[in-house]
Amino acid sequence: MKTLFCNGFETSHTKEVFILLFHFAAPDGKEETVYIVLSPSGAATLHEILGKEIESYVQKHGNIVVANWEKKEPNSNSNAAYLS
Repeated sequence: MKTLFCNGFETSHTKEVFILLFHFAAPDGKEETVYIVLSPSGAATLHEILGKEIESYVQKHGNIVVANWEKKEPNSNSNAAYLS
């Protein structure tokens, strides 16, 4: 199993699929991007499950302070956020 810390991500969609791009940058300068494509129903299921995980986290650990992540203005129908 490979574990990478995500330094940035982008989301986009077409009528047929949702696209998730996860960007990884290691301290040694090596960079990698993983592309994940989901059906609309898969994306909706991910949204539901992730929402429940966030709710559970907040109940156990308190509110999440959104810091160090910079949201980029969407271009076309793409959204992005990067660790700053």
